[in-house]
Amino acid sequence: MEVYMHTVSGSHKAQNEDRILAGPQVYQDVTADMDFADGVGGNYGGAAAAQFLCERIAGLPRPELESLRAVNEALLAHGRGTPNSGKMAATFSGLFFGEGLPVLVHAGNTRVYAIQAGKYLRQLTRDDTVVQYLLDTGKLTEEEAESYAARNEITSCFGGGRPDLLRLTIRRLPDDAQQYLLTTDGIHEYASTDELEDILAAAQGDWLAAVKQMVKLAKDHRSPDDCTAVILDAAV
Repeated sequence: MEVYMHTVSGSHKAQNEDRILAGPQVYQDVTADMDFADGVGGNYGGAAAAQFLCERIAGLPRPELESLRAVNEALLAHGRGTPNSGKMAATFSGLFFGEGLPVLVHAGNTRVYAIQAGKYLRQLTRDDTVVQYLLDTGKLTEEEAESYAARNEITSCFGGGRPDLLRLTIRRLPDDAQQYLLTTDGIHEYASTDELEDILAAAQGDWLAAVKQMVKLAKDHRSPDDCTAVILDAAV
């Protein structure tokens, strides 16, 4: 199994709030040869929340509902004990492999895709956002959603000052997938699925080149956010 990642800070940001957890190691501002947390923008302490979350999840023997809720309680307590950080929060998407696995865990608006035939994407997560809820309930059209003012307002996260904000999705990964792409909203809000698929097709299996190009494309499209792309190849 190999992990390829690229993450850069958002424009005019003092630090990158995205974190990547690969095995026991937490990464930020790296390119390297899978789990994934994104500090919630607008919540003081987003970077610290993402770091804390990854470190605690790295210590879990299995990604079970109760143990993940315990991590959330620890994050909430940490926020209450840190000045001005009572609402510190992070979204999370993770892939866990091992006995009785593989399993996907998700909360928020980071995304996990299965890569099929080396170039096609099948989204495995559903965005926990207000705009996605409005789309699902027919209150917004796809066209209206493109310009919706609160596109990035999330409905599920770790932390945030209240335990009821965490609404976890835990599901088994599909049996027919071997490669996966994970992106933060700094990527997929500024690069379409078609554009990401074009990058995969052009990379021809060079996954490190692909994640670098995805970050570059988002930045070329004026993404102001932290931009992170990760490809996990479970077939190696």
